[in-house]
Amino acid sequence: MTVEPAVSRRRKLTPERERELLLVTAELVGEVGYEQVTMAAVAQRAKCSTATLYRQWESKPRLVISAWKALSTETKKDLATIDTGSLRGDLMEVARFRVADDPATEPFTSLPAAIAQDEALMEIVREILIHPVLRDLAQIFERAVARGEIAAGNPVIELADQILLAPWIAHMIVHGTEATPELMEAIVELVLLPALTAQPATA
Repeated sequence: MTVEPAVSRRRKLTPERERELLLVTAELVGEVGYEQVTMAAVAQRAKCSTATLYRQWESKPRLVISAWKALSTETKKDLATIDTGSLRGDLMEVARFRVADDPATEPFTSLPAAIAQDEALMEIVREILIHPVLRDLAQIFERAVARGEIAAGNPVIELADQILLAPWIAHMIVHGTEATPELMEAIVELVLLPALTAQPATA
């Protein structure tokens, strides 16, 4: 006898309920730190079942990083919306985006240490937070190529994310403070744009 698969009874969360669960997650991370947060604690405070959380987000790391992204998106411009009409303008907006004040990150100050010690968590960070940024940067360069501002296949395009991210990370390590908008704008003006628009050397 053939057994028919059971019909899924999973109910899709409304956007309002999803945001509520992510807010509760952020609150708990801010109160007790990433390591101490459990799916059961989130479920108890949000008045839902742990099954609901696992069906929607699969794991605590995915839930927490999803909360981080959702709250940050509410307070900061999405890179996908940047389109000033010029490569310089777009990259300046990206530079400011990297160091813009973001109160949504405050509950997640315990995450960097956890990420450094947990490769599985780092993979989810790459998937949810980093890869979308890289796709948005790629679109900025595609538009610049279409406008004729830079050449297709310019090897600097593949290095642009590292040129933008390295000063931001290094400033925190070396000086113990976050990079300023002025520093990031200088990186774009004095390093990245000249490299992208330089003429190939002739023999």
